[in-house]
Amino acid sequence: MNNQIIKSFICASAVTEFALVAIDSAGKVVIATTPTANTIIGVAQRGAEAGEPVDVVISGETRVIANGSLTLTSDTVLSVTTDGEVQAAVSTHYPVGFTLPNINQTSAAANEQILICFSRGLAPLA
Repeated sequence: MNNQIIKSFICASAVTEFALVAIDSAGKVVIATTPTANTIIGVAQRGAEAGEPVDVVISGETRVIANGSLTLTSDTVLSVTTDGEVQAAVSTHYPVGFTLPNINQTSAAANEQILICFSRGLAPLA
């Protein structure tokens, strides 16, 4: 994946690999859990503990974890759900990116990795 913008952040608490992360008031990252909050900054590229640095994709292609069943060719716009995973976005959710399906993966089940183009939403879906 070569079209990424990656920045390093310090973790406020433990984060898991490919979890969406939000920025806290101290400028540290935590696992994102609220689809209606506009604090999501990117996707952690590895797991890290509190106080450790972690690389975060803030724009571009990255893997994420599906929270439930997704059809990648129709559930294309995504938002965060519990534990930094993704779900199909609905009204009032801030979008976090769109799916990048391919011939080898057109659907996903819970806890499966999928490829997306992360792009932070500036406004919730109408």
